[in-house]
Amino acid sequence: MVNRLLVFASGGMKDPATRIRAYYMAQYLSKNDFDTKVYMYESVEGDIIKRSLHTFDDFLTKIRAVVSSDSMALVFMQRGIGWLPQLSLIFQFFSHYALRRKVIFDIDDALFLTSPFITNNIIRQSDLVIVGGHELLSYVKKYNKNAFLIPTSADLSRYSRARVHRGDGIRLGFLGSPSTNNYLRLTLNPLGTLAKSHDLELRVISASSYTEYRPFNSLFENFERNGVKVRLIPWSLNDEYYQLQDIDIGLAPLINGEWERYKCGFKVINYMAAGIPPVASKVGEHCYIVQDGFNGFLCRDDQEWTEKLKKLIDDETLRKNMALNARKTVKESYSMEKNAKTLAEILAKLF
Repeated sequence: MVNRLLVFASGGMKDPATRIRAYYMAQYLSKNDFDTKVYMYESVEGDIIKRSLHTFDDFLTKIRAVVSSDSMALVFMQRGIGWLPQLSLIFQFFSHYALRRKVIFDIDDALFLTSPFITNNIIRQSDLVIVGGHELLSYVKKYNKNAFLIPTSADLSRYSRARVHRGDGIRLGFLGSPSTNNYLRLTLNPLGTLAKSHDLELRVISASSYTEYRPFNSLFENFERNGVKVRLIPWSLNDEYYQLQDIDIGLAPLINGEWERYKCGFKVINYMAAGIPPVASKVGEHCYIVQDGFNGFLCRDDQEWTEKLKKLIDDETLRKNMALNARKTVKESYSMEKNAKTLAEILAKLF
């Protein structure tokens, strides 16, 4: 019997959660006896009428997909079906109660902090909930006991282990989405201190155009004034893995806030998969991924950021050993191939 899975996502390929937890995961599930089809949400530009019509048409298209599907097909919602959480709740209710489909809800952020009523009801009404981190699992199990942790995983086949960095100095990398640039403020003083005695370049790869970097110009100028060279690199899906090859140390700063406590730590996993030792804030899921001193470093304050970065910057052997341990950690616990098999086994029990 072919296990059919309809995958609905709240974003498009530029959205990391959609790309990894929906599209790439669906590809790997297809290698584990699942017939998968992915429906993403691509936003459009224009006035409110044009955007509203597009959203409504997208909603109807996804409803029709469920109506016309095999009655045994599973409905997998990665965060939701688009940008409006209300439509995701309606979609889930219709699929579950009117069409009698089993619905899986995949969540990798604390959506219940911004839309508590909707998110908690989707969690309650789902036949199965998949979460990306330990803190999320604890929260979700208060509303639905049938919940499992599947980390946001790395497709190791996409990463080259060949390092291309040549020349003097250390290249510190920060790869993420534009909104996460604010977290770099946590590294401003430590990097400024280290730049007095070390040749440092901060490579920021978090926006698809230079225009998107403009809101953070004052932050980048502060780094420059502190002696840290800053290179802004536009992010693209085709270049991401190439750019990772040219980074010596990956930075993953996070404030210790409620939203951050539930984040799933893929920034760290991404560095580790590429064979880059991460230095991360000791917050949330980072504490489960990074074994301090073995496959990366965890930092609580400016002093620890300064001291631990200095160790990695000064000791090339330490960087190499930590990079090997980081890659091994991903292979053992955070690889797409391994976790897709686990997810396939969990989903198969719903048929």
